Amino acid sequence: MADSAAGRSPEAAPPRTRLDLSGVPETLVIPLYAKAQDYRSRRSILHDAKAEEIVRSLDYNFERLGASGKTRTRMLAVRARQLDEWVRGFLVRHSNATVLNLGCGLDTRVARLAPPAPVSWFDIDFPEVIDVRKRFFSETEEYRMLAGSLTDADWLSGVPGDRPAIAVADGVLGYLAPQEVTSLLRRIIARLRSGEIVFDVMSPSAIRLGRARSQNPTAGLLRWLVDDLAQIDAIDPRLRRVEAHSVLASRYLPFGVRLEYGIPWLVPSMRRLIRFVRYEF
Repeated sequence: MADSAAGRSPEAAPPRTRLDLSGVPETLVIPLYAKAQDYRSRRSILHDAKAEEIVRSLDYNFERLGASGKTRTRMLAVRARQLDEWVRGFLVRHSNATVLNLGCGLDTRVARLAPPAPVSWFDIDFPEVIDVRKRFFSETEEYRMLAGSLTDADWLSGVPGDRPAIAVADGVLGYLAPQEVTSLLRRIIARLRSGEIVFDVMSPSAIRLGRARSQNPTAGLLRWLVDDLAQIDAIDPRLRRVEAHSVLASRYLPFGVRLEYGIPWLVPSMRRLIRFVRYEF
C-alpha cells in the first residue's frame, strides 16, 4: 500500500534463465536439482544453498529427465560430498594447488569449498554450458571457466602444469567412451606434474537396475561402465589407486539409510553399483 500511495509499483521478480540444452549437456540438471532437493531436506548431506538459488532461477521442467526422487537425491548428494572431502583434503595438503572440475555443468563445488588464494580453480565444460554458467558465476584471477569438450586437448593448454593438481569428475566420465576416458586421464597425467584424480564409476548392473526402476531416459547416454577397478588401474602405470568406496557404505549416508542398505551390501554386485575412487599420479 505504501508503494502504491507513493506512485511506485512493487518490484517485479527477475526473469528466470531459460535452459535450452539437449543430450549430455542437459544432464547437468540432474545433480543440480538433487543438491537443491537435499538442501531443502531436514537432514541435508551437502547444505548447498547455491544449488537451491540456481534452481529457483532457472526456467526448466526438472521432471523432464526424472531428476527427482529421494534415493537419487541421497546418492548424488553423497557423491558430491565424498568428492568435496577429497578435494578439501588435497587443498589442505597443497596450499598452491590447481583444481580441475571436469564437466562442471552448474556444479557449485567452488562455492561450497571457497578455496583461498593462491589456489587456481578451473571449471571445464561444453561452450553452451559455460555460457549458462557465466550467468551465475564470475571469473577472478584465481577462478576461470574453460569452454571445450573434455575429449579435446586444447583446454589443457591453459592449465599450469608446474603445481600440484587435483582433477575431479562428478558424474561425468560415464558419458565418455572407454577410449576417451583413457585418453583424457593420460593427457591430464602428461600435462600435470603430480596430483590426484577423483571420480565416480558405475557398473553395468547399476544401469540395468536404474532402467528397470525408473525408465531413466539418460541411462542410454552412459558408455563407460566399470565392474572391475583393475580396468582403471591398467590405464597408465603412473596411476595408483589410493581409495575406493561403495556408495552403499558411505559414512555420509544417514545411519538409518546405511542400515537399510545393509543386506544389499552383502551382495558383491550391489557393492559395485556406484563407487567413488581416488587415484594419485
